[in-house]
Amino acid sequence: MNFDTFINSINPDGWISFAGSIIGAFFTLISVIIVILIERKHDIENKKRLKRIYHNRLLESLPSIDQLRTQADYLNDEDGLLGGFTECESRIKIMENMMTYPTCTQEQREHLKYKIKCHEEYLNYWDKANKKIDDFMNDGYFNVVKSECDGSVISAYYDFIVAFHNEHNYCGPVITTEHLSNLLVDLVNEIHK
Repeated sequence: MNFDTFINSINPDGWISFAGSIIGAFFTLISVIIVILIERKHDIENKKRLKRIYHNRLLESLPSIDQLRTQADYLNDEDGLLGGFTECESRIKIMENMMTYPTCTQEQREHLKYKIKCHEEYLNYWDKANKKIDDFMNDGYFNVVKSECDGSVISAYYDFIVAFHNEHNYCGPVITTEHLSNLLVDLVNEIHK
């Protein structure tokens, strides 16, 4: 039987069934493509949602920009306590000793009392802010966040953390609140890229 004979031997019901099968296959193919596209869109949306969660966790571990403070806000070169080799926790005792110097005037004592009060507030702030950072970094979730975020975001996060710790612990160049604010803004900008 040749091809022409075979085609001619198919009755009209067979052709209708064949056309229906082709149309059904076409609609099935379209349905599969639509499902794949919808799934892909959901995957992209889920990845974006997860990134937002990771970025928010990074930001939540840091002090907010309006709460940032540094010792440079109230200490200066006259005190001799910034950028030197004095431990942060020892500065109150040093300022209390300065108040007992015979050359210290009443006005200087009042100024030192103000600075001591500011430093006590700073130490309280720093302890809370540092605990929040340490808790996050020691949490197993931090490794997930670190592996899922872009390298530029993690780099900006570490830039802030290093400056934050150096401001408190390192007796080198003075780190100002403005510098910490700029680093925090840089992190937020990296997140929004």
